[in-house]
Amino acid sequence: MLPACNAADDTPPNIVLIMADDLGYGDIACYGSEYIKTPAIDLLASEGMKFTDYHSNGPVCTPTRAALMTGKYQQKVGLEGVIYVKGESRKTGLDVSELTIANLFREAGYSTGIMGKWHLGYKKEYNPFNHGYDEFYGYVSGNIDYHSHYDNAGIYDWWHNLDTIVEEGYSTDLITEHSIDFIRNNRDKHFFLYIPHEAPHVPFQGRKDSAYRIPGRTFSYLGPVEDQQAAYKEMVEVMDEGIGQIMQTLRELNLDQNTIVFFCSDNGARFGSNGELRGDKGSVWEGGHRVPAIAWYPDFIEAGSTTDEVVISMDLVPTLLTMAGIETSASFDGIDFSSVMLRQSPLKERPLFWRYHGQLAVRKGNWKYLSINNEEYLFNLQADLAEENNQIDQNTEITKEMKTLLTNWENEMEAYKQKTK
Repeated sequence: MLPACNAADDTPPNIVLIMADDLGYGDIACYGSEYIKTPAIDLLASEGMKFTDYHSNGPVCTPTRAALMTGKYQQKVGLEGVIYVKGESRKTGLDVSELTIANLFREAGYSTGIMGKWHLGYKKEYNPFNHGYDEFYGYVSGNIDYHSHYDNAGIYDWWHNLDTIVEEGYSTDLITEHSIDFIRNNRDKHFFLYIPHEAPHVPFQGRKDSAYRIPGRTFSYLGPVEDQQAAYKEMVEVMDEGIGQIMQTLRELNLDQNTIVFFCSDNGARFGSNGELRGDKGSVWEGGHRVPAIAWYPDFIEAGSTTDEVVISMDLVPTLLTMAGIETSASFDGIDFSSVMLRQSPLKERPLFWRYHGQLAVRKGNWKYLSINNEEYLFNLQADLAEENNQIDQNTEITKEMKTLLTNWENEMEAYKQKTK
């Protein structure tokens, strides 16, 4: 089938989906950072559409990635929490019975690749190669030493498909290099390329810093770098440099006019900046899940446009399928927001939900209700983006409605879980 937004051409658009790790709402220049320089990402924004109300499905890595891959709430695939490198959760992962965005694109004739972080299961059965990806270079844990490629448990973690390989290099640069190779190798095909970067997730390491996770040595989680702020800045800027190289490759191969690029983050920052937002990674405050996002598609997405439509990670599956003209009978919790990008059309209002470690939040329209440590909050985000003025006592009817929505959603998640047991 011809792509809906490129029907005059017989070539479906390529898709490049880039996701930063722990990048905050205020961590790049086009979202207000005066400290970190991100010219490549800024160019994407100036030539495409910037989202001011885009959200990750979860406030941490694994849940967001599960939703991003399946188009469903992460609770439905049993991955509400982080898959840790140590302990029982290491045995879990995204079940191969789950239909992923890579499965759907491959079924439609696309070449599929992932270069970077997976974090949806350590066992080989959960490897992205078994989830619809034709090629995988990267790692399966939450973070690795950028140079030695050992994870936080001291286990070597750098893969090509189903096997670990020894490959020297700074992980951010390797992700860029393999992404460019994938594009070049598939230049005469149509492709879906997922680039989940490690940066700027800790450990704090720049290109010239030494490896510190070495077999037989003890090491800290954050690493030995003393100037963490400078390292963080470099980590974001090296990622941005690589994105610029990827975009240049698309132009050199004359693929840029027929490629959709979407950039986002998996959750808010813990060590970076979330701008004026309250909270950070791991919280259901806005700083935990409102993140930067940019869409780029020349001649189809208006250059320099901005949208305040409310969008979330799981929406990307139905949206990118629509833009590629791919039909499926699969059902999603996410919605298609291609009309926002192509025509700047408003979306129908819907409630969205977050749940993590006992924290609960529901968003509908401008209102957001939170329950954290048995404390209740209600905010009008249009008037109070920083979530400072609790309206819980002044708006009892809205509070009641939001709590009912949240209860119904939790019941739906539990019913789905029981149904699929």
